[in-house]
Amino acid sequence: MRLSTALISVASAIVFAVSSSEAVNNPVVAGYLLLNPTNGPAKLKALADNAANIPINRIFLAFARPGMVYVPNSNTLERVGLAYGTSGDYGFADLKAQVAKLKAGGVEVFLSMGGWNYGCFPYLYTYYSVGGYGTTTPNYYKIQENGGSLAACTEANMWCYTCEPQSEGTVLADFDIFPEPTNSSVWQAALTYIKAGAKGDAPVFHPEMVPGTQWKDPKNQQTNLVPGDGYYAKVNRDPYQDLVYLGKDLGLTGVDIDYEEMWHADYYKNGPAAGPWTNHQTTYKYAAIMQDVRLSIQAIAPNLLLATAASAAGGLSTNWWGGNLKNIWYNLNQWYPDLYSFVATTGGVNVMTYDLSNNQQFYECPDANTCSLSAQVNYYMKSYADNNMLAHVGYEIGTPAYPDYNHDASHQLPLIQSELTSILAVQGAKGGFFWELYKGIGKQPNNVEVSSVAQQICKAALGASTPRCAGSIPQPGGGPSPTASSTVTATVSTTVAPTTSPTTLPTTTTPGGGGQCTLPAWSASTSYSGGAKVSYNGRQYTAQWWTQGNVPSSGSPWVDDGACSGTGPTQTATPGSCGSTAAWASATAYSGGAKVTYGGFTYTAQWWTQGDTPGSAAVWSKGAACSGTLRRRLYF
Repeated sequence: MRLSTALISVASAIVFAVSSSEAVNNPVVAGYLLLNPTNGPAKLKALADNAANIPINRIFLAFARPGMVYVPNSNTLERVGLAYGTSGDYGFADLKAQVAKLKAGGVEVFLSMGGWNYGCFPYLYTYYSVGGYGTTTPNYYKIQENGGSLAACTEANMWCYTCEPQSEGTVLADFDIFPEPTNSSVWQAALTYIKAGAKGDAPVFHPEMVPGTQWKDPKNQQTNLVPGDGYYAKVNRDPYQDLVYLGKDLGLTGVDIDYEEMWHADYYKNGPAAGPWTNHQTTYKYAAIMQDVRLSIQAIAPNLLLATAASAAGGLSTNWWGGNLKNIWYNLNQWYPDLYSFVATTGGVNVMTYDLSNNQQFYECPDANTCSLSAQVNYYMKSYADNNMLAHVGYEIGTPAYPDYNHDASHQLPLIQSELTSILAVQGAKGGFFWELYKGIGKQPNNVEVSSVAQQICKAALGASTPRCAGSIPQPGGGPSPTASSTVTATVSTTVAPTTSPTTLPTTTTPGGGGQCTLPAWSASTSYSGGAKVSYNGRQYTAQWWTQGNVPSSGSPWVDDGACSGTGPTQTATPGSCGSTAAWASATAYSGGAKVTYGGFTYTAQWWTQGDTPGSAAVWSKGAACSGTLRRRLYF
């Protein structure tokens, strides 16, 4: 992210007093749980079964689609996009049961809408964010490597893979945008509120940008399909109101809006050609979404809490130079203070103070003296505090998503123990949140693993003697928690080659009833290259790509090769296999309701179709992944 070089210098150890109005008596220690249909339910069950003893007191379930549909009392997650189940009620009853167990064990449960993929418009993000400021922006290398030039970025090469790298195998249906449900009376009431309080540029909304429909870019006349599911418009539903209905029916503590539409800020910016610009239109859109949810909560479920994720630079008032969501939450608090206060004092404003960089080529430190992770985190949190904006600090487990480790590892700022200690010294008493509950320590061996991070935040916020702070994050199926220490030495190799002769290795027996394993047991502190084979809990696994700290039973990058038998793999799991569901065929005619697989995902036809490719045509509604692949949550 680019920040003004005129920012006031701050020391690397920033200490400031907590606002007297901040609610420090009930600090939150929260973790996000990224769900998938393969082992997401098992992970949630493990957490629920141990609710009273895990070192967190809040869970954010991620992510519902911004264009979701939920009819009250329908008791199904079919059109929520949560990837929790693939048939029947799509996991509704099970999810509700786990929520009840978690709450009984003292853990609040929120459902989060949005996230990176469910907010990235590949075409617009590529052309106006990554490629909209010349060829020397931080992520422009993706365009150069995958297309050669901005003009070469098309849907065929996923607009040069700026939203997600090519290795993720994404299609357009993996993405979504936050819609503007213009036919909703609640949305119209929210717009009236926004227009009445606007203190910047005149608000302009864009209901014509409907997910699943063709949209022509008036700036360059290109026509593209808007990502997302436009079913909400066909059945005249308001997704933000439906999020509240779903929260009520699931018995949730609250709902969460994770808004990361950076393309929107860059496309609808205003100001001189050379900058700086205003991103007021994005403030208005985000504020309208939050007001819609607030009005729905007040009318439907007054006890439901509302939380939001916020950008690190969101609390700054200084000039915006594009490429991030700077100023958005500052503007919200200035123009709609009652709305900001409602969120901050109920569910909370959770600042994503991670995926930061110290690369001054792109002005990515606030100033020359504020470049370490802890210094930047404290700087951004101070910007919120200085403007009387209550907010919670965020931590990221493992390898940061930005900058890309394979492209610019030297400028990454991972959460190592010394940095965690420095952040906790300033922010610890107020609690915080982290991404993500089952994310491994990643590619830097000194990163702090998730249970240790949670325990340390918990002790700082709730007190060292609090019983739950001694707990750990349980593994699904009762397996052991990762034990990777934050003090692992840097001599651990990052290029461990796959073993080609397992018969020369010592025989090990792993629990789980799978028989004797001839493969080496998985180790959280060891790095594995693609093709490496290990055993874990009586089963055998093969790494699909480089990995460290990712528990094999948690899915990608590990493929389950079957139970141990002493003679090698007994079965091979094919990524993208969807069992009995037939693969899509261009020559086949499909009626509404027909299910197919394409690109590793299930799709359901909304009406009769033939020759329309799933993932690129509105007729197909995307369902669950056939494998356990987790979509990474990037932050630029």
